[in-house]
Amino acid sequence: MERLKKRFKIRYIIFLVVLLALAFNEGNRTLVKRFFEQNKLKKDIENERNENDLLKNRIYCLENELSYLERMVRSELKVVAPGEIEYRFS
Repeated sequence: MERLKKRFKIRYIIFLVVLLALAFNEGNRTLVKRFFEQNKLKKDIENERNENDLLKNRIYCLENELSYLERMVRSELKVVAPGEIEYRFS
């Protein structure tokens, strides 16, 4: 039983030494920091790709669908077609 406790203590001490060596090694800290930066940049790239796809779709609709173009002009520029009555609510 004592032998098992001694082995466990030795393994525990080795584990702590390795952990401390990794934690206090500046190269490892930099590596971990760069890993998190890389993940953040990957998420940013994915978000920008999604936004790019939405904008490409919007450009396609503006170039090819007259009703979409009319709807965008009406909503963004507040244009009223001739003969329409504009109602404003305060």
